[in-house]
Amino acid sequence: MAPRKKEDFSEMADASREKILKSAFELFANHGYSRTSVDMIAQKARISKGLIYHYFKSKEEILRGLFIQFVEETNEQILWNESQSPQAALQQLIDFSVHFITGEVKLNRLMISLVLQPDVIKGIKKDMERLREGWWGRLTALLKELGYKDPEAEGYLLGAILDGFGLGYIAMGKEYPVEKVKKLIEKKYGL
Repeated sequence: MAPRKKEDFSEMADASREKILKSAFELFANHGYSRTSVDMIAQKARISKGLIYHYFKSKEEILRGLFIQFVEETNEQILWNESQSPQAALQQLIDFSVHFITGEVKLNRLMISLVLQPDVIKGIKKDMERLREGWWGRLTALLKELGYKDPEAEGYLLGAILDGFGLGYIAMGKEYPVEKVKKLIEKKYGL
């Protein structure tokens, strides 16, 4: 058997790290962050607790790793093109939000539960703030370009509408009138 190459170890490390994050996500989403222990994550990932601590210093760092992964994946999916019309960019944002709410129920539930636990999210507060500032700046500029007199307040309103949509879908599941509510949001924003 040939000795392993440096790339092989790097791939193994990436696979272990991904296994930890995936297991943690499942447990956080199903049991809640506070009720999930590092022991539970190790057991679900079928790796040693020591290996988890090799990659992450704490459960909070695992949460931060998940959040960073979420931000990277989300940014790839929602980056609107500067050449798009403001209406097309807003439509893309609404389409993405509805898809996220209905297609990523566990992730949506986890994000909502984390936001409601300020002591838990303190480890990712800076990352959340950077995400919010980036999104908020783009959304505010977009709403300003669409002619809203107070684009910042309108951004908060749109956020509240989409948050309510998410909570409604979590509570009602398939019974939630997704398409009807989406059409009303589009109508409110002239789409």
